[in-house]
Amino acid sequence: MSYDVGDVLWIIHQDRPGLVAYRVVEEITKKTLEGELVQYLVLPAAPRAKTVQLESIKGRIFLSKEEAKEALIENATRAIDTIVNKTQNLVDKIFFNNSQIATSSPSSKQQSSIKQKEELKEGYQWVIMEDGTKVQVKIPEIMK
Repeated sequence: MSYDVGDVLWIIHQDRPGLVAYRVVEEITKKTLEGELVQYLVLPAAPRAKTVQLESIKGRIFLSKEEAKEALIENATRAIDTIVNKTQNLVDKIFFNNSQIATSSPSSKQQSSIKQKEELKEGYQWVIMEDGTKVQVKIPEIMK
């Protein structure tokens, strides 16, 4: 993409969160036998900042603050959705399984087998079957 000297670029960095505005202060065109190469030097909107090559900045470039704002909102929404989904998974795993134990009434045979297996083996998890039986199952790490 090409820019004009004086353009303000809004960049969402990949290596660290945040938005930084840069101004294109120089355009360098190199002509070689292989073709033309255009480089841009930009100055960040920060005190005592130094110019850097635009290609050295890893991030998404936007030409307006509105576009950058929309991208930040999308990123935040995705992050929030991930947090909510992880928490919902914990609710389903912990509360739902616990409520099944409390609401179901296993037979005396099932109760004695549950008591015998109260100690969870290393690398195993409790799983409640459809009939209310509580069993230990080894779930591979890749599936957790």
